[in-house]
Amino acid sequence: MAFVMSIVCAIPTIPLVLGLIALSQIRKNGDSGKGLAIAAVVIHSLTIAFYVVIVILGLSGALDDDSPPRRDSSLQVTAPGSSDVEDIRKGDCFNTEDDLAKTQEGDNTQARSSVRTVPCHQPHEGEAYAVFNLKDGAYPGKDKVVAIAEEKCGGTALTDYAGDAARLPKTLQVFYYYPQSSSWSLGDREVTCFVGNASGTSTGSVRATGS
Repeated sequence: MAFVMSIVCAIPTIPLVLGLIALSQIRKNGDSGKGLAIAAVVIHSLTIAFYVVIVILGLSGALDDDSPPRRDSSLQVTAPGSSDVEDIRKGDCFNTEDDLAKTQEGDNTQARSSVRTVPCHQPHEGEAYAVFNLKDGAYPGKDKVVAIAEEKCGGTALTDYAGDAARLPKTLQVFYYYPQSSSWSLGDREVTCFVGNASGTSTGSVRATGS
């Protein structure tokens, strides 16, 4: 009975308790079935251990790809997590399923609404060096938004963040996320400037000390 319940019973500990009781009775009375009783105890012990691990991982967020990134007291990312593009902060490193090469070419490919933010010492495709908001009002149109993004992302923002831009790896290029007409109607006004590697990933931050 304990062996059968260890397989079909979803109530925690019942098959385990029955198996232990059966082993006790077998030792006292010399009945048969010791192997099945041991199997019941082992199977359900492993089952309980499995659920304990799942609960621990669930509480820690390790099983939740949609959990936000963890940050320390200085707001630096210490553990990976999912972020909306609008939630990217200056200094954040992240990975995206977007094709950065196409994004740079401006082929009307609309960026995804979320990224995977990671600590900068881990491999990443992008690092945000400036974030700013556009003025409220009617959507100014894609061309106007792009022109503003290019001006501000291509000005002193990068050198203010990274220092001498000439020292940056040649694989890094300037990119930016900007509001689309659809997201503008939902209150999105944010432009995120970032350096990215269109052909792979980088490790470490380009941020200059003290910036």
